[in-house]
Amino acid sequence: MDTTYVTIMLIVFLVLTGLAIDIGYMYVSEEDLQSAAETAALAGTQAIKNRILFQVQNDPKRIPEAANDQLQQAARNAAVDSVSGKHKAVALVGLSSNDGNTLNADNDLTVGFWNVSSQSYTPGGTPANAMQVRTRRTAESSSAGMGTLGSFMAKITGTESFGTTPVAIASIAPRTRASIALCSVSCDPACSYPEVCKVSERWMVRAPWNPEQQPPNDRYLYTSLLHPVTVTNTMSDMICGEAPALEVCGRPIYTSGAAGDDTLRDIQAMMYNPKYDRSNKEFDKNGKLTGWWVLAPVVDCSQTTAGNLSEQRTVTKYSLVRISRICTSGPVGCQQSAGTQDAPAKACTPGEAGLYLDRISCVGCGSKATQMLPALQPVLVK
Repeated sequence: MDTTYVTIMLIVFLVLTGLAIDIGYMYVSEEDLQSAAETAALAGTQAIKNRILFQVQNDPKRIPEAANDQLQQAARNAAVDSVSGKHKAVALVGLSSNDGNTLNADNDLTVGFWNVSSQSYTPGGTPANAMQVRTRRTAESSSAGMGTLGSFMAKITGTESFGTTPVAIASIAPRTRASIALCSVSCDPACSYPEVCKVSERWMVRAPWNPEQQPPNDRYLYTSLLHPVTVTNTMSDMICGEAPALEVCGRPIYTSGAAGDDTLRDIQAMMYNPKYDRSNKEFDKNGKLTGWWVLAPVVDCSQTTAGNLSEQRTVTKYSLVRISRICTSGPVGCQQSAGTQDAPAKACTPGEAGLYLDRISCVGCGSKATQMLPALQPVLVK
């Protein structure tokens, strides 16, 4: 009798354990859902940036068309694809799109405008520079847990729907993590965004100029943006450590002329690093690097002090530039190996040390065109 009762109860316990595990599988933690929402929002916003950058590279006159598209179909597809099927081992993440810009039962994605000043998001607003994503749990799929039996238990136990629906917003509103700041004299009024000017390869230098002479258009400074350089927080740490993008328009940043080329070697190493910021680099048909797009702050350099002294200057503009190449001598920066670097399309020759630009576009901090200017790295804003 004892053996019979134990056998019967053992079967009951096994069934209950199986059902408990199955119900557990139907639950995804709030952190997982939030992570899925953030992943989808970043993927969609990256697609918006890629579309605008493509027009910058190929047909700047169509930048407004890309920025004012409220549908952004490629971005929606990228967001859905980034999380579809990624949580089958636990439970399914619901992400629906009906191409609208209102969150409802049939739509979990919106495209809109993120206002940097008010830190607010407008679904359907233009220029489109952000994506909003909501993720939901589902328990209807036979691929989760115990299939049909699990779905039946979900219905009778009330676990078929869940209250937690995390929402994430990512944006490409202008931010920079550039390590160079252009001098304001580099910005030609004819090259105001969305106009992107092709220029003869311009050799950029850091030496101060004589204020009594016509200011040259080939000057730049190094910048650590909002962070002062210290013994424990060096320029090399910021460049090689991939510092986060910051909003600096209208704000004072730290700049330096820096007499040596150590910082330039670090920037060069990151430019030719095949694993760094690849979506903002251009390559020829042979796979050689032809340019690196950077969003750089613009400051007044008329009173630049020679040497390594760090000074604060207020950012008056942003400049979208394409660095065509960087030439230095000596060891590779950021402690990288020369064998792991991308090959430049145009090789450097002796005597060509420096940083070179061949595309430039500028926009003032107070200009409405700033709203159309894309940051080159999407960030989570909410």
